[in-house]
Amino acid sequence: MRLQTRAFAMATGALTSAAVFMATLLALAVYGRGAPAGLVAGVLFGYSVSVEGAFIGAMWGYAYGFLIGAAFAFTYNIAVIPPAPPLVEWDRADAGEES
Repeated sequence: MRLQTRAFAMATGALTSAAVFMATLLALAVYGRGAPAGLVAGVLFGYSVSVEGAFIGAMWGYAYGFLIGAAFAFTYNIAVIPPAPPLVEWDRADAGEES
């Protein structure tokens, strides 16, 4: 079964975006506005544990999730189902042409 690369990438991006958004809001509710962002702030430019940071993190999460999902679906499709053979064989020996 082949994966539809664009659909899989969009779904992965949406899931990653929602996860970053909800994790930021959860950290904001538990630790408050000054909570340390840790490694996430180093990867997502402009990210912080705040409401604004949740939206910025969601945008970055969608972008990273989309790219990773597209790469995974593309690799999966190549690995599981090899490309179809060509429809026409362009072999000069069988075509009757003399070289």
